[in-house]
Amino acid sequence: PVYLTLGIVLAAQGNKTLGWAGSILYSTGVGLVLKLFSSALQQKMIGENLSHYVKVRQFVSINSTLMKGMHLVLGKGGLSIPKVAILIGGPDWPTSVLCGIMRLSLLQIMVGTLPIVFLIFPTCLTGALLYMASLQTGTGNPVFPWAGTASTLTASSTAMVQFGSMLVAAYYLEQASENRADEVKSIPDDKEVKEADEKDEHMKKCYETVTQWNAIPIWAELILILSLVSITASCYMVQFFSYKCFVDHSLTDSISENLGGNVGNLFLPLGWISVAFFALSIILLEIFSAWGKQQAKKLAASGTTVPLNSSGL
Repeated sequence: PVYLTLGIVLAAQGNKTLGWAGSILYSTGVGLVLKLFSSALQQKMIGENLSHYVKVRQFVSINSTLMKGMHLVLGKGGLSIPKVAILIGGPDWPTSVLCGIMRLSLLQIMVGTLPIVFLIFPTCLTGALLYMASLQTGTGNPVFPWAGTASTLTASSTAMVQFGSMLVAAYYLEQASENRADEVKSIPDDKEVKEADEKDEHMKKCYETVTQWNAIPIWAELILILSLVSITASCYMVQFFSYKCFVDHSLTDSISENLGGNVGNLFLPLGWISVAFFALSIILLEIFSAWGKQQAKKLAASGTTVPLNSSGL
């Protein structure tokens, strides 16, 4: 979505000064810089500087077979096809953070990430073509009648490139896990993370126990029911009465021209009601979740897994 939006916005703003081709290349360059910057930030600021926090290591599932296999591939010196494939097609945040935890060379990781441009370019191109397809002449005819079809083709190629990169990364990770199974097993578990995982798993079971329908008090049941009714009402309003909820506005439209410069004008009265129902559902669900976590802590502290009675005691 970020790269697609870059293609739409920067092409719309820059086509008069840079031309269409120049604005597409510019949006691709901006997208590449954003990708490299985010990867460097995650690697250095989070992976390296915050690796002493158990939660950070736990969040990337550092003890999982997948991450251990990734550890073997990324830890190999130099750049290789498997390594580049994982940097491009692997899970974004965990991969960058793992590189930081492993104290890998930032420059090498940045160079290995550069081929991501082959994904960014077609995505930005698709965004630019979508904008071009929305342009009309004074008589209402499209300025670029071929742009709609072209955007469909480039969107398909983008999906193929993205899926392909993920597939290649998954293949090399599976190969590392299977062919180097002994090496994967030889990587010791992070004891602190293992203890935290066991504690979280126990707390999860306690939460499931205390939030069983026959174990919660009536007021908690009412909160869940009201939350369900609220989110269902919100979804039905948006799905079946969207024309009464929102002003007709697409990603290629101008906020200043179509909405008077105020994003709030996108919502009609029924739209604000649907948003209110959505917010109410989230608030009620958070209230129930907070109560459930408190009860789970009580159950965990008691050293038993017997469900609490309906009074919540």
